[in-house]
Amino acid sequence: MTGPGGDLPDDPTRPLRPVPPEPAPAPGPPGGSGPSSSSGSSLTARTARGFAWAFTGTVGQAVLQIGATVALARLLTPEEFGAAAAALLIVGLTQLVTQLGVAASLVHREDLDDRDVTAAFWFSVLVAAAFAAVLALGSPVISPLVGLPADSALLPLLSIALLFAGASATPLGLLQRDLRFRSMATVDLLAAGPALIGVSVVLAAAGFGASALAFGEIAAAVAKCAGYLALTRPRFRPEGPTASWGRLRPLLGYGAGFSIAQLGNWFALNADKLVVANALGTGPLGVYGRAYNLLSEPANIIGGAADKALFPAMARVRDDGPRLRAAYVRSASLVALVTAPAAVLLCVLAPEVVRVLLGAQWDAVVPLVQLFALVLLPRTSYKISTSLTRATGAVYRAAWRQWLYAGYVVVLTVTGGLLWGLVGVAAGASLAIVVHFLVMLQFSARVSPGLMGAVLRMYVKHVPALVLTVAATWGVAVLVRPLGIDLVTLAAAALAGGIASVGTLVVLRGRFAAELSVVRSLRGGGAPRGPRPDRPAPAGPAAPTVSASDAGPAAPGGHRRLPDDATVQLPAVGRGDAPRPVGNPADRR
Repeated sequence: MTGPGGDLPDDPTRPLRPVPPEPAPAPGPPGGSGPSSSSGSSLTARTARGFAWAFTGTVGQAVLQIGATVALARLLTPEEFGAAAAALLIVGLTQLVTQLGVAASLVHREDLDDRDVTAAFWFSVLVAAAFAAVLALGSPVISPLVGLPADSALLPLLSIALLFAGASATPLGLLQRDLRFRSMATVDLLAAGPALIGVSVVLAAAGFGASALAFGEIAAAVAKCAGYLALTRPRFRPEGPTASWGRLRPLLGYGAGFSIAQLGNWFALNADKLVVANALGTGPLGVYGRAYNLLSEPANIIGGAADKALFPAMARVRDDGPRLRAAYVRSASLVALVTAPAAVLLCVLAPEVVRVLLGAQWDAVVPLVQLFALVLLPRTSYKISTSLTRATGAVYRAAWRQWLYAGYVVVLTVTGGLLWGLVGVAAGASLAIVVHFLVMLQFSARVSPGLMGAVLRMYVKHVPALVLTVAATWGVAVLVRPLGIDLVTLAAAALAGGIASVGTLVVLRGRFAAELSVVRSLRGGGAPRGPRPDRPAPAGPAAPTVSASDAGPAAPGGHRRLPDDATVQLPAVGRGDAPRPVGNPADRR
């Protein structure tokens, strides 16, 4: 019998939504490393593939965003960019408050019932609806707080996007929990392309001004909401208020700490924009925002993709110190391999990048881009520390450090702005990023003993590649710039820097064996995959299956617990996946 949601059995003893298990390790040779090693390589391979899909989706969005930037920079003025950025500051803050970390709680929780998912979904929707109404009705009071006129229509428009973002939070958490990064990447690309960018560019060309960006955000929110819901199809009929609240309380216990940390991080990332909007106006905010966005794209591509893949993977091994530490160090090294060359290219070639992407009228952006490029690596890398603290449940201890980061940003950007204007704000924000990176690295070392030394040794081995990349990029740029052709300078210097970076990696490949093994796993060299659903399984002893009646004693709340050595085939409800084996509870950590 299907429940009211149309896809879920209305049965309180229905099997739990588990964290998807790691594939069963293949039998190793006599005297081999054993199951533990196989399990470790399995998790590494699955995390690498997850990172690859998250990275692919984010790169696709970034490419589309760059195309939109090229077009919009020639269709909108800095004041119009600044007005939209100011309104999005308020909406972004409100969105964090409305979600209260529920999606992260779904990823972090070991056992999850579909009724928990329903309670989380409706909680997010109702809270988002309430805050959307506050934004729409309170716009005349709220808009002047970020330098907008009281009669601005941007906040009422963007409150619509806030409502759909609330409905997307729970299905997004489920997709992350199930490591379905390919599906997420597909939806995100559709939302970034035809929705956000297509709508924004068309309406900007039609003369809608800043409202074009607001309508683009609405279209993207609707596309993500529809896509995520179609992929997860959560049960929609809630239980009574008392039962729903009982299911929400454990989620909110973790989610509240996560949200406090996220709010601190939001203020840290946006305090500089608030300073610019209130002290200098929306025009300078438009200039500052263009520089910030040019550098946020690489940070989001690399750090955001790493966080999407690492958080659920680290959550599974949060009680296994050596594997957790190894995952952190490998991930930080892979991030450095990509981020350090990108930072060099953006810093050295900032004049050409700005003129090609934005046009000569945006030359004021160049020094800001160069400052932000210098701190691209620490800005990207501290996201790995954030993944570690979330996975280990240290959200409250991390929260005050995020608020401390926000304090650094406020003090340093205000001081820099008073002394040197926009450049001073950028310098203050960059210094705050470096300080926060060091603080989070030290905190991660407390969560995972022995981490600090391993990370420092890892960064030292990247120094030769960094030095050669700087020399090659700067040297070629100096030689080619006199030609006065920006595209030629960009291409020649970027090629030289890339050759230097990759060549150093090849020469020193012995130092990067762990990183290269992760890259090889992306080509199918990782854990063995099970048979496709439409192909018969290879002959061999059949795994025992467990029915609900054989599942063992009932756990509190009426849910069945599985024997430690059992394998049960769960129906892939609401998805096109094949049934998946679930082993003993230790594999679901």
